[in-house]
Amino acid sequence: MKMKILSKIIGTLVLAFLLGTLQAQTVTLTFTGRDATTNAYVQLSRIEITDLTQSWTETLTFPDTVAILTVGAGIEESVANGGFGLSQNNPNPFTGTTDANLTVADAGTVTLEIADGNGRIVETQNFASLPMGTNQFRVSLSAAGTYVMTARQNGKSSSIKMVCNGGGNANGINYLGMVQTITYVLKSTTTNPFNFGDMMEYVGYATINGTEVESQRITQAQGASQTFVLQFDAVQHTIPTVATNPVTNIGATSATVGGMATSDGGENVFDRGVCYSTTSLPTISDNCIHIGQGTGSFSDTINGLLEETTYYVRAFAINSIGVGYGSEVSFTTETDTSQYGQPCPDVATVTDIDGNVYNTVLIGTQCWMKENLRTTRYADSTSISQGSSASTTEGYWYYPDDSSSNEPTYGLLYNWKAVMHDESSSSANPSGVQGICPIGWHVPSDSEWKQMEMEVGMSQSDADNTGSRGDIAAKLSGNTGWRPSSTINAAGNLSAPYRNLSGFSALPAGIFQISCSGIGHFTHFWSATETDTSIAWDNSNAWLRGLYYYSAGVDRFYDDKSEGHSVRCLKD
Repeated sequence: MKMKILSKIIGTLVLAFLLGTLQAQTVTLTFTGRDATTNAYVQLSRIEITDLTQSWTETLTFPDTVAILTVGAGIEESVANGGFGLSQNNPNPFTGTTDANLTVADAGTVTLEIADGNGRIVETQNFASLPMGTNQFRVSLSAAGTYVMTARQNGKSSSIKMVCNGGGNANGINYLGMVQTITYVLKSTTTNPFNFGDMMEYVGYATINGTEVESQRITQAQGASQTFVLQFDAVQHTIPTVATNPVTNIGATSATVGGMATSDGGENVFDRGVCYSTTSLPTISDNCIHIGQGTGSFSDTINGLLEETTYYVRAFAINSIGVGYGSEVSFTTETDTSQYGQPCPDVATVTDIDGNVYNTVLIGTQCWMKENLRTTRYADSTSISQGSSASTTEGYWYYPDDSSSNEPTYGLLYNWKAVMHDESSSSANPSGVQGICPIGWHVPSDSEWKQMEMEVGMSQSDADNTGSRGDIAAKLSGNTGWRPSSTINAAGNLSAPYRNLSGFSALPAGIFQISCSGIGHFTHFWSATETDTSIAWDNSNAWLRGLYYYSAGVDRFYDDKSEGHSVRCLKD
């Protein structure tokens, strides 16, 4: 009789006996290792097979090639599916958490999704740049039920059915890394005799926690093909199990993070904490804070974050086996309000030629008047006439709504002639146009308005556009005088987040056209920049900014220089 050893299933060991009868018959013995306590698969290194009847012993080891150790079902599917397949999760059924392996023949992006018994997708994730081979994933489910997990890559798909007996963890799929590969020597044939009914003994060996251990021995008469599960009493140590806590106390530059190390995997957890990054699935190679050792709850505060930025965090725990990660949690930091609304350094107020005193506010590097200009004279003492009609040839000022009682709150309205005091248009930053402003101050150009808008949160592309742009109107608007609006971030929404964040404190002074109108509804501010013939018919228009009680956007538009609008000055 001759015995032939077949390596049919990766991750198991197979022995086939060829019987020299009239027609060759085969007995195939398949061996799989299991942890007797946890029922987890054990990687077998060798098996001793003894024929007690014929008095011979044969050692079965892995052949001289690289094998991808894949635990459980799914190997045949992987081979038939171009080397792409999910193996059955272990344990299954499970409570809350289980592991599954995916074999890929081509490195690249893989999508994993989990659907419940009704076909509803409860979790889906893309994993970029998975290496060729077998990759291991940890699945967490929050509710009991039957689920189907599906992997997809380049038109290939593979699915397994999973049974969850109870939840408790948030739904998630976490990448654990590649499954270990080993090299082994092929043993092809033997001349040892075998007959049906021979008394056989089987024992397996595996390296568990750094030490080679022996399985229980199986002794029996062998007369047919059979699959054996060799039980190991030594508990396999694994990476720790850890959960990520929700992020709390989120500020502009800090947040409180933490987790729970629920199992040490049989080895001491010598480091634990939270990893964080602005990209998904942070690891210990990214930014991390270290929060003690052992199992149990832990938390701490991350400082030095960027404001208005989305971060991704995962709790981690490390033992001698490796790193365990919790599910990913994301959060977005708040806006840092401490830098806004402050008076300009050493220039808390400014006084015009008429003796009017204005508060100042620092917005980025720009020092702005916090109130609308209300002078009736230029800095050189030249008077500005009060107008009763619109004009582009004579500089006029007007009372808002034709009432002098509105002047202390809303300032005065001016036509562009009055604003510029015969100086030329400027689009420079700074404009260099003193115009109607006090000494040491100037009329802001269109580009200086853009600088301020972007400092408060408008994007570059929005700032360069015309019409209603961005959503920062409430950040520029004061808290009184506006007609109410429920539109988010509108100038009239007094409960908008970061209301008057900038400290600019714009109030709805209205405008003068044929007469005054719009007080309480909107406000317009002049710039020192006129339009050209590529934008308007002629240069009889200049750029303005507009805020409206019902809109979150800031309007960038041009209007006739004869109309009366508000003025804010910038420090030189």
